[in-house]
Amino acid sequence: MKKLSIGIAILSICVSAFAGTNGGTGGAFSRMGAGIRAKGLGNAFCAVAEGPSALYFNPGALPFHQKKEFSASSVNLALDRRMDFIGFSTPLKPKAEGKVVNAGVALGWIHASVSDIDSRDYDGAPLEMIDMSSNLFQFGFGIQFHEKLGAGIGVKKIYETFGKIGDEESSVNGDGFGIDAGVFARPIEHLSVGAQIKDVNSKTTWNTTNYWSQGTSKTDEWPLQYRIGLAYERSGILGAFDLEGSEENEVKTHAGVEGRTAISDRQWIAGRLGLDGSDVNIGAGFGFAFWKVLSKVDLVYTLESVAPDDAIAVSWGVEF
Repeated sequence: MKKLSIGIAILSICVSAFAGTNGGTGGAFSRMGAGIRAKGLGNAFCAVAEGPSALYFNPGALPFHQKKEFSASSVNLALDRRMDFIGFSTPLKPKAEGKVVNAGVALGWIHASVSDIDSRDYDGAPLEMIDMSSNLFQFGFGIQFHEKLGAGIGVKKIYETFGKIGDEESSVNGDGFGIDAGVFARPIEHLSVGAQIKDVNSKTTWNTTNYWSQGTSKTDEWPLQYRIGLAYERSGILGAFDLEGSEENEVKTHAGVEGRTAISDRQWIAGRLGLDGSDVNIGAGFGFAFWKVLSKVDLVYTLESVAPDDAIAVSWGVEF
């Protein structure tokens, strides 16, 4: 019963541990974005959606990126929280009716964790610290129907765990599936637009009957998300804006600007400023080529509006 009471409390508290939007509902950790360049732009990335981050923001943009790219990023947050993202994207050139078609695929993993969660029994006596881990494994595919229009779909596997709640050696786990879809277009030169529907039928199902005599099954429904975005890029300056909403009637705006300039024919540097809801993101990027591989390093400092401490994020990627 001691462990049961702790488990119920932690399952309630940690649902909102990664609150970005709709923080009191299931899957809050998955609504914080993916990729540090996107974060530097305030997560206004639905109409930019380059590289592996397109898997998260708009799979419809996958066929427009004509190079392979690998990216890994990490964000340290207040309250012992951490967010990591690893992704890979590549173009494909399948043939349909004898014609080559532009397509793209991507794989990604979002990992969120909270460490050193304090646990107590009914009498207030301390027990072992408990850790939480949330994972989202993603696969996306997009195809270009026209030189200016593409669409894509993403599927994801959800796996979450709370360590040492069931007993001293085992954890309590939850899992589920979900679907995303998006469209991406470049109607005129310099301008791109995007739209996405996210978390279709996404849910996390918990079953504690194997751990506690009074265990039960519980499903955390993830709210349906939708997003539209615009991006305009010219002369090394990019401006982007996203409007995000959900079936929970929560609306959030994202806006960002990026300035990029070449240092040499094999090096470039970029500065970014983004507004992610009420959080301000200040970022920088640096790219350098070695042989046929372009390496990219991105940094972001977030001025948090709610959390007690600011956040620092870093990523490294290669494009080839």
